[in-house]
Amino acid sequence: MYKRIISGILGGALLLGIIFWGGLAYTLAIGILIWFGIKEYAVLLKRQGMRPQSQVMLFFSLVLLGLIYIFASRPQWFPGNPLRHSERILTITLLVTLITIFANELLRGTPDQGLVNVAVNLFGTVYIGFMFAYMLLLRFIPGSNGLFYLLFTVLVTWCNDTSAFFIGTKFGKHKLLPRISPKKSIEGSVAGLIGGILAAVVLGKVNRKPLLLMVFLGVIVVLAGQFGDLIESIIKRNAGVKDSGAFLPGHGGVLDRFDSLLMAAPVVYYLATYVMN
Repeated sequence: MYKRIISGILGGALLLGIIFWGGLAYTLAIGILIWFGIKEYAVLLKRQGMRPQSQVMLFFSLVLLGLIYIFASRPQWFPGNPLRHSERILTITLLVTLITIFANELLRGTPDQGLVNVAVNLFGTVYIGFMFAYMLLLRFIPGSNGLFYLLFTVLVTWCNDTSAFFIGTKFGKHKLLPRISPKKSIEGSVAGLIGGILAAVVLGKVNRKPLLLMVFLGVIVVLAGQFGDLIESIIKRNAGVKDSGAFLPGHGGVLDRFDSLLMAAPVVYYLATYVMN
């Protein structure tokens, strides 16, 4: 437990520092997380007898990240809205990734589980590479809003995870979805929701944001985060493992630590850019 707390504090402080720094350093940090996340995912696929295309997933995920950085950090080079350019690149990258993964399966000449392998590799690219890319897109929202919405997403998610873990561990008696994640409880889920809303209220107060809007956004972040947590639980359940890796002592792998953020980041991005702007 102490190892989990200490590593969580140190890792959280490092991530927050890099978020404030932004720019190339933050982009590289996201790239490192993508690298480790895809490596973990590839191991989980191999445990299930599937064929991971790690190089393809890594290549297109990192290319997408690099293009987003170029568009967002050099707006003078590209007329129009750099975020919209990034969204178009995301769509194009998704299509090219699908074609490449399918072509690789065809060239292997072994059709057994071909369609399944295409599906799991495409899912891995989107789930890890593309979802992490939204954490970069959030940071590059113009003005101070980008930093605020990214910090909001990260801190509310952390408060949700922390509240759910400690309350669920101590008081959890009613299982949430036992066949997917035996340790998650309804009590922990409710505690996570309350913790996330409290964090949203505090952040809104400090940054002088409308209270009801922050509560609404806090609820959305918590629900998206808990959904992301369950998705990763399904992935681990299918692979028969407790943790996706050992990236952070006491916390498991990258996917274990960032599963909630992977779902929350794109939801907040689209709300922030299309609804609340």
